[in-house]
Amino acid sequence: MANTASASYLSIDSQSKPPNLVRVEFQQWKIWMNFLEGIHPRISEFLHNRPYIHVKLIRRVPATATIVEVHEHYEPKNLKDWDEEDKEMVSLAPKCKRLLIMALPNDIFMSLDHCVTSKELWGELLRQFEGGVATMKNNRTMCINEYHEFKVKEGESLKDTYSRYDVLISKCKRYGVISTNEDNNMLFLKSLGNEWLHLTMSMRTNLDLEMMSLADLYGSLASLEPQML
Repeated sequence: MANTASASYLSIDSQSKPPNLVRVEFQQWKIWMNFLEGIHPRISEFLHNRPYIHVKLIRRVPATATIVEVHEHYEPKNLKDWDEEDKEMVSLAPKCKRLLIMALPNDIFMSLDHCVTSKELWGELLRQFEGGVATMKNNRTMCINEYHEFKVKEGESLKDTYSRYDVLISKCKRYGVISTNEDNNMLFLKSLGNEWLHLTMSMRTNLDLEMMSLADLYGSLASLEPQML
């Protein structure tokens, strides 16, 4: 069975099992990790914050003839003073880290096992898979080039061409490269082989490509594919 993040997510049978990370699907996996909020509405805080520290407010004590002033401040609570929220929140930090680790393939986790907190682990994942601003700009540029240079491969079926193009559009969206329905449909029609030329020119002229989804356009083409063979 193929090990994909999509399959993993759809097969989740309880809230305690996170979607598995697949390298090429990191952006989708980040979105799917919103499942943490189903475990507890505050657990995702530990992706960005350090573990919870139970503190209590110490009020200001003015100076007197015998004691110096005590400024208002916070200090850690004694264990005996923890309330139910304290007990719940302190359990979320290790749970968050445990769920992150469960989602990682062994080869990725082995490079991150030095991370002590969920925040460190999450930060390292972002650094490895997203890089900095320069990396994001480079990925965006590559997407733009790949999009505009898209065309059918020799011997490729219409279905395979459509699937490859649909994946490319999703990839472009992840890096902020958004195109209109008309742009996507027009490029798809132009990308097909010469045997489609007469039909695609007619579609480009007569169809409302802005209002038609790519899936609908593919469906129309697929119904006519036997005539093209």
